Amino acid sequence: MGKIDAPYLVWRLNKDGSSRHYFCPRQDDRKHGWATVRLHDARGVPIRDPIKAAEACRAVAAIYTAWRKGAPSMGPHLIDKLGRVVADLEREPQGKDGSKRKEQELAGQKIYRPGQIGAMVADYKAHDVYTSLADKTQLEYRVYLDKFVDKFGETHWRRLAPGSLRSWLREYGSANGWAGMHSLYRTIRAFFGKVRLCYDSVDHAGFVRPKENPAAELDLGLPKPNLILWPRAAIDAFVSIADESGHTSIGDAIVMMGWLGVRKQDWLCWAADVFDRELLAFRQEKTSNPLVLPWRMVPALVQRVAAARERRQANGVAATTFFHDLAGRPWKDADAFRDAFNELRDRLAKMHASFETRYYVGLDPQDALRLPTKKLTMRTMRHTCITLNHDAGVPRELIRAITGHELDTIDQVLKCYAAVTADQAAAALNIRLAYEAEGRSA
Repeated sequence: MGKIDAPYLVWRLNKDGSSRHYFCPRQDDRKHGWATVRLHDARGVPIRDPIKAAEACRAVAAIYTAWRKGAPSMGPHLIDKLGRVVADLEREPQGKDGSKRKEQELAGQKIYRPGQIGAMVADYKAHDVYTSLADKTQLEYRVYLDKFVDKFGETHWRRLAPGSLRSWLREYGSANGWAGMHSLYRTIRAFFGKVRLCYDSVDHAGFVRPKENPAAELDLGLPKPNLILWPRAAIDAFVSIADESGHTSIGDAIVMMGWLGVRKQDWLCWAADVFDRELLAFRQEKTSNPLVLPWRMVPALVQRVAAARERRQANGVAATTFFHDLAGRPWKDADAFRDAFNELRDRLAKMHASFETRYYVGLDPQDALRLPTKKLTMRTMRHTCITLNHDAGVPRELIRAITGHELDTIDQVLKCYAAVTADQAAAALNIRLAYEAEGRSA
């Protein structure tokens, strides 16, 4: 039995490589009715994802901890046999101000006054404006909004000085990295833009009109993070070293992501027969947007899938997933895959410390066009796919058909993830050369 980073959460490994998760209270409290229960989701399906299991267990652990501290009305009766908080607590009637004050009182949480940041965040988390988001998006928002409340929870939103918020964000970026700071800032700005939808009256103390967003136009002026894209030589070298080491399934994933750019959380658990159909059809976990990808149009991917099928039959691979670990089992979780990937990357780095690129990297003081191998990640393969399509002249409306982004956000996506490369400059020069070859220059 192993521990996961959540109070009273334990897990056991199944024979197929998947895991099951349990809420496990103290042994001495069993005489009071507390028991070890396996965690299930709202539909009654056992939770296998470690992140979702941790979230579910924290909800149960909050009640258990409050009971141990002597909070009234708390006890094992609030947890059902599937390890879920009973509906009576989850659907506690809301007060006139829209906040779940009763639930906060029962759980021993700090109660904020209407209009304070802490109260508004609580109202937002309880509303379908938030709960309708994809699970992974909810988790990301929750992490950043909790940091926001820790700093400004007792501050009324009208008294939140932009300068104070800006200084805090810059301090966070300096200590934790600018990429994380940008995510924190975007979450806070989006929160103020949506929280008014949680209230039925414009007179509510927490109602923020569109033009009153205190997180808008902070002029942070932060340094732009380096854009990391895989050079073609790096893709080929990584696939080769993955194949040579027996991690052919990781090589398959690299080739697939180079063309389709699918997020890891989407393809990691794809069924073994996922490529039996001509079209890949799935709903993205992060955004819930559907995608349909005609993968058989890509010869390189067709070859990899055919070879993978032959290996599965020859080696007796029993994994229920198409992508599997070195032993032919489903990946235990995303961390297990990341560890294997990092090991291959470290081996590649010993052979090639860096790769030449056709875009400005600026990480090597001796050569701005070289990318250190240590910077390669699976996440940036998605960005690489976007840039390769952009370099090929694929219109933005068609790029979104690959990535699954909304049409009104694809311009921002290209701004963030599509590098300005020498290939794009060459395309521009070719157009001008052709123009002037016709004697049409000014």
